[in-house]
Amino acid sequence: MIPLSSIKKEQNQPKQLYIDLNCDIGQSFGVYKNDLEFSLLPYVSSVNISCGCHAGDPTTIMNALKIAKEHNLAIGAHIGYPDIQGFGYRSMKLSDEELQAVVLYQIGALSSLAKSYNLVIEHIRPHGALYKDAASNLDISVSIAKAIAKFDPWLIYVGAAGENLNKAGEAADIRVAPEVYLDRKYNFAGTIDFEVDNVVDIQYSISQLESLIKDSTLKNNQNGKTRVNFKTIHLNMKSEISIEIAKKAKQLISHPVPVAAALIGNNGWLQ
Repeated sequence: MIPLSSIKKEQNQPKQLYIDLNCDIGQSFGVYKNDLEFSLLPYVSSVNISCGCHAGDPTTIMNALKIAKEHNLAIGAHIGYPDIQGFGYRSMKLSDEELQAVVLYQIGALSSLAKSYNLVIEHIRPHGALYKDAASNLDISVSIAKAIAKFDPWLIYVGAAGENLNKAGEAADIRVAPEVYLDRKYNFAGTIDFEVDNVVDIQYSISQLESLIKDSTLKNNQNGKTRVNFKTIHLNMKSEISIEIAKKAKQLISHPVPVAAALIGNNGWLQ
């Protein structure tokens, strides 16, 4: 017989949140270094590592993998357009065949280097212009998804929350993990308003975070609330308030989990 006191104690415990917190690392290249890129590691459960196309030389990538392993973080390939000069922020018109080749090239490069540390890639996340293009163009998102499936159908495609990500996952028969930002404006439909710059306002970001945790909603650009399906939250290290936001996120989500765990946690498999 279970003591009543034990039941009450269990009922009073906060609900386990199966949410991933992720950030980008390995974004230096040669003599160009980003001294702040590892500052968010104490607060996240997953990292996206550049693969050499938009940033990340071999030495930088190896160092990022080493540090990720030391912090026991899940790793993902941060894929982008082959645009070192523009840091992957410029769109490129590539055929389906070309884009799939670019994606496979980057996943293969990171996977090979990861093996030297006995690490495996768990997810794939687009960067910059490729992230934006995949969110707004279903064909591009499907090309990415199909390339992921060709490399390893168990890899998870992390992208902007919305119909395009879900449809791309279905087209390639792979798992997807919808992602949200705390410092971006969202449309009524629950998709990022890419025409508006990032919001540098800690209260705005914290308010969005609290809404996501409470009832999976985000404030939209019509001053209403939109429900979103999400599994991971991206912490943007480029903002001067990123550390403060990360600390608050870790406070509210005390035990963030990697993307793979976030996908199955709410189904009761991790109880």
